[in-house]
Amino acid sequence: MAGKIDSKAESDTRLRKGEATRAAILAATARRFAEKGYADCTLREIAALTGMKAGSIYYHFPSKEKLLEEVIRTGTDRLVEAVTHDLAELDAGAGAAIQLRTLVRAHVSCFLDIRGDANTFLRIYEYLPPVMRRKTRPMRVAYAQIWFDIFDKGVETGEFVQNVDRNLFIPFLLQSLNGIIEWFSPSRMTIDGVCEMIDNVILSGILDREGAAPSLSTRAAR
Repeated sequence: MAGKIDSKAESDTRLRKGEATRAAILAATARRFAEKGYADCTLREIAALTGMKAGSIYYHFPSKEKLLEEVIRTGTDRLVEAVTHDLAELDAGAGAAIQLRTLVRAHVSCFLDIRGDANTFLRIYEYLPPVMRRKTRPMRVAYAQIWFDIFDKGVETGEFVQNVDRNLFIPFLLQSLNGIIEWFSPSRMTIDGVCEMIDNVILSGILDREGAAPSLSTRAAR
């Protein structure tokens, strides 16, 4: 009996060690891809960052393409986790406008807040080769659906105007938010300031004036 217990403990230890190694490889890959781009980054460089031999990476990931796919999946998962968590924190009766603003803040924070590492994984989207853009499209579509659902809710409840094409607005909004990382300057800007600008310039354009929710600045002043 003792032998079985020891064997299970050893197995659990190896599993945790393997998961930690896998996470370290993914984090190093995300940083390196963001710095150099996918094409110019080698598995040897990634291995060096994690203190491994290049061949050891193949034990965890069969190819560089699979490694990229897992980095993208990790970034998307953390993005989804962040927005769904913040949505769950809202009052049960929160309207679509408040929900959409919450999505914007969570999304922007994931891309810009260096206290977490989600932004490291998300920076590589611009470097994706065409084949990987196609391959990862289902992940992006599933994430965008969260935004579509809230937009549709706002139209149905009368919070949002009905003459805005959802299939134009949501992709436009998401692409705009994804590009923030290229021009954001921590020395001259804040996440709060960026979110308020988006609220005033972009989101205000879809609000039905009679059913509009308070702006971020108005709510902050209360």
